[in-house]
Amino acid sequence: MYYILISVLALICEYIDSAMGGGYGTILVPILLAFNIDRRFLIPAVLFTEIWTGLGSALLHHFVGNADFHVKILNGKEAEQNGKIILSQDFKIAIILAVCGVIGGVIAAYASIKINDVIMKTYIGSLVLLMGFLVLIRLKWKFKWWKIYGIGLIAAFNKGLSGGGYGPLISSGQIIADRNPRQAVASTSLSEAVVCAVSLIITATIPENQSIIFTLPFLHFIIALLIGALLSVPLAVLTVKYIPIKKMQPIIGIVTVLLGIFTIIKTYM
Repeated sequence: MYYILISVLALICEYIDSAMGGGYGTILVPILLAFNIDRRFLIPAVLFTEIWTGLGSALLHHFVGNADFHVKILNGKEAEQNGKIILSQDFKIAIILAVCGVIGGVIAAYASIKINDVIMKTYIGSLVLLMGFLVLIRLKWKFKWWKIYGIGLIAAFNKGLSGGGYGPLISSGQIIADRNPRQAVASTSLSEAVVCAVSLIITATIPENQSIIFTLPFLHFIIALLIGALLSVPLAVLTVKYIPIKKMQPIIGIVTVLLGIFTIIKTYM
């Protein structure tokens, strides 16, 4: 019964994440911490599941046409003029966000040592809340590549500080930077998978975490999370495909606002 409950929670949280661009770790981690699950046990498990759900979501988003992650290899004169490898815009943005995510996460890991936990989480919750509000009022800035770099660094810095807030900021930030909501959600899934993979590797190198990660209970816990989370991915991707664009943006804005409020409330509870 315990593992069934874990799977159901993972399914609900991952559905919100894959359909709206964020919320899996932001919602799931504090809920499971309320069950007195060791944070050293929980965080690696959540990171591991986010790798596979992120990759799975990205592949399905590409397959159903929500985004285009193609890679084209050129030869001959065409390669001399354009380069040997051409990436689609969605793929380029996902890579940029992922690289910025790794850099921002490393910087934040050192900065978090000196920042008060309450101040840190209040700041992140407030920023997520603000971004959601800006999406709701349909604020648009003309698309520029430097804006994508900035969004990636800020969101990753926040994730490195608190473990949450990455997806909502990446998705809402892209929408404000004049990206199609469907493409924004899909690019977020792919970039988050890469960031979580690097974060998991760093986490696994800490000796005190290794004694927990390489155990049978941890394996059972991961399987329960993974089953629930993966089951939600196809439904979430189809939701993104069939929700009209005009309705999708305000829904993402509302979800982002609620995640910001949730982050602030749990900080002071």
